[in-house]
Amino acid sequence: MGDVSCCGQIRDNIVRTKVVTTDLRSTPLQRCLSTVDLTFIGIGCMLGSGVYVLTGEVAGEMAGPAGSISFLLSGVVAFLSAICYLECATQLPETGASYLYTYVTLGEMMAFMIGWNAVVVRVFATALVSRGWSAYFDDVIGDHISNLTVAFVLNGEEWSIPVLARYPDFVAGLVALFACLLVAVGTEVSAKANMFFVFINIVTIALVFIFAMIHADFSFLTKHGFFPTGFGGVMTGAAACFTGYCGFEAIAFSAEEAKNPSKGLPIGIIVAFLASILCYVAGTFSITVLSDYQDINPGSPFVTAFEAIGLDWMKYLVAVGALGSMTGGLINCAFCLARSIYVIARDGLLPAFLSKTNARTQTPVVATLAGAVLTVIVSVIIDFLVIIQFLSLVAFVEFVIVGMAAVILRYRPPVRSGYSAIDGSDSSTSSCDNDDDNHEDHNDGEADTEMSGEYPRRLVKKKPRDRDTDNHNSTKHGEKSPLLGNSSGGGLHRAASAASSFSSSGSASRRWIDKHPTPTVIISLSLHLLFEFIAMALLTYKMAELQAMDGAVVFGVAFSAGLAIICCWPLFVLPQYKEGIPFKVPLMPFVPLFSLLCNVVLMVRFDAIAWLEFLIWTCVGLILYFTYGMHHSAEGKRREEAALRSALAAAARLRPAPSRDAVITHYDPENENGEFDGEAGERERMAKARAQSLAVVVTRDGRSYSATPTYGSTDAFV
Repeated sequence: MGDVSCCGQIRDNIVRTKVVTTDLRSTPLQRCLSTVDLTFIGIGCMLGSGVYVLTGEVAGEMAGPAGSISFLLSGVVAFLSAICYLECATQLPETGASYLYTYVTLGEMMAFMIGWNAVVVRVFATALVSRGWSAYFDDVIGDHISNLTVAFVLNGEEWSIPVLARYPDFVAGLVALFACLLVAVGTEVSAKANMFFVFINIVTIALVFIFAMIHADFSFLTKHGFFPTGFGGVMTGAAACFTGYCGFEAIAFSAEEAKNPSKGLPIGIIVAFLASILCYVAGTFSITVLSDYQDINPGSPFVTAFEAIGLDWMKYLVAVGALGSMTGGLINCAFCLARSIYVIARDGLLPAFLSKTNARTQTPVVATLAGAVLTVIVSVIIDFLVIIQFLSLVAFVEFVIVGMAAVILRYRPPVRSGYSAIDGSDSSTSSCDNDDDNHEDHNDGEADTEMSGEYPRRLVKKKPRDRDTDNHNSTKHGEKSPLLGNSSGGGLHRAASAASSFSSSGSASRRWIDKHPTPTVIISLSLHLLFEFIAMALLTYKMAELQAMDGAVVFGVAFSAGLAIICCWPLFVLPQYKEGIPFKVPLMPFVPLFSLLCNVVLMVRFDAIAWLEFLIWTCVGLILYFTYGMHHSAEGKRREEAALRSALAAAARLRPAPSRDAVITHYDPENENGEFDGEAGERERMAKARAQSLAVVVTRDGRSYSATPTYGSTDAFV
């Protein structure tokens, strides 16, 4: 029995979901970011150095003159993932992005896996950008820095160890440290610095485009045909371009520091995408009208192109823009890294000291400095060639998870109190908790509450199916928050009517789906992704057999694709809950499903080494979670405290807390002499009985009420 109980407790812990309140004005972070700040953060992250390097790779090696179309298609597909982020971010305006959305919808362990990989990726991404900055600067000044470092530090011999760089890149370390310190000084300061560097970048791109149009030779567009590598080359280029748009999640990380997230986040992401797509398309078009696509230098396309037409001085202008762009991207990478560490530590899954904020700057200084130490070490000595695909793979995993989270949140009914009177009435007002029916089975036995007094009335803990029914019949939808916009019950009433009609007319399976909407949506999406992966993998790696009409391959593709479609059936019959959402993904669930398909198509193309690296880092994260995070979870502690509070509130018929002269008596069921009255010795007693079942009696105004919660906490009596 002990082993079964232990396994059950572990299961309950790993699937518990985070509660996010709608009133976030008490955040320890400073809400100082305007819509303009958010927009420039998005542009700075999405452009980075991509417009100066990625444009040459796509146009010169993949799509030719049609590279502009590759960037346009990729931008549209990336925007589908971005609007899924938007719906989640405007409903949950805290920092954390994909980690937070996973915690709220899929549970704690899955959230830690996503958050841990996000931290690892952002450490490497920040170091990678700083290394790129150093390499570009060194190239402009004639490789003097690298040559001197090898000569004087390594005695003329470069490192030859596989995981290490050719030489220690101290400039990269200094640049990374500068960016992290700038972020630590204050969010407002780093946002203004980012705005300055992004402005330099946009001006440079505009000047490059103008000079390119002045010296353009449009015959280069058709010399080998506009599609020299065919449509396949355009799609290959689009897949590569997708990584250039990875960075918009920086705006989602800024949600808790935005002045008005319900307005600023949508405008920021939309404008940032439009600006970034325009810059990428303009840059690609410029390079393809300056030179033959076969002559484009992927490493420094603009410098080579302008030198070929006699504008040698333009390389310095391009260098200024590239360094400014990478500096802005570096600041934003450091910003996201610090918030990733901070939010996981704030939830107790990493050491709590990492969540400390500076009282004056209201920034997570400790998390920022911890990220700085890791980034500097990695940027100075690590070789990045073996992890490039891993960085992109984790980004796609985050996009898939957020797409799922957006769908789950839309279909999840609002949750009310877990306690109701035996006559069926709810004993509390509407709850803003985000615990859902998928993760509440483990609470079924937490607090079977009984209340006795002058008017005897028994209270029982609601089971998940009872809560679902109440949710469908409820028209209350939480509280109104100035940060999130208005909430209304009208949509809930309409959804409840649809659910009631659907339940009364369906079979047993359809009634089960109606009673358990959240688990149904999660199972539906998980199976859909599984079969979609199988179908896309067969299409990618068995194309020759498919073209030869191999029976097994054709059947496998058709069968997997058919099941992937069938698994989506519940999403078309379950009611959606739309009211009170500041930004809604249009055409739900079609847009998220199409976004998932696009991400899966790109994910199956990654090499096995990228998946192996992802598996290794995930296993490291799971070890950290089971040895530390699960036992220090702030959500776990909150649930312990909430169990006793809820029981007492139900027992006292939701009256105000007992007055100072009220008698609060605790009985330890395992110790007949364990009774004590009043507040004397209360904390010591409760500390000893924290994990035991306690019988609680509240006496007030001549009436006695009793409750039996599973967990105890002295905070309930403060």
